[in-house]
Amino acid sequence: KQWYQRRVRACEVIGNAVQNNEKIVQFATETFVLGDLLNLADTSDHQNVKIKSILAISCLVRGNKSALDRYNELEGYNVIVRAVQSPINKVQLKSIFLISNVCVVFPDQCQIYISMGLPQQLFAMCGKFVAESESRDINLVQSTLRLLLTLVTNYKVQCPSDAAATLTALKESLGDGENTRDEKELCAKLLKLCPTTSETVDR
Repeated sequence: KQWYQRRVRACEVIGNAVQNNEKIVQFATETFVLGDLLNLADTSDHQNVKIKSILAISCLVRGNKSALDRYNELEGYNVIVRAVQSPINKVQLKSIFLISNVCVVFPDQCQIYISMGLPQQLFAMCGKFVAESESRDINLVQSTLRLLLTLVTNYKVQCPSDAAATLTALKESLGDGENTRDEKELCAKLLKLCPTTSETVDR
């Protein structure tokens, strides 16, 4: 238990230290630090270690091209896409946040994630949100939809044939409350970009 707590604390310290400190970013990029963080995110059995390591990686690569280049050299994108498949909501949320930030700041990076099938993975998650409407994490729903909208809008991602039906079901499952207004708006925007089943057949 003690070593697990130390790893959590170490990730927290790194995440805080690399923000707005170029020297520490350079050190973390040029030494073993980034590789160790990716290893923890990928292999740790402890939920908090995974979450904190992904958060530290996100802080490190955010807006920093040299750190992002090293992240790509280490194939960090494989680690983070695997983390999106985690059964742990917070691990998924931190991973999607990292990818979203990278795609906004460095748009040329989006093609990496598209080629790995991330959009299809995110559409599948939307279907899961419908099936698990009582237990879903609304923050995860919003982050997933927001990243999907970025990819579909800017990079001509092809929607799956059942995307419209899935998004319609998700929008309806969100109900009429104001607390899910943002998520419903995201669904509506995506629906305008995704063909219906009949349109897919016509093509």
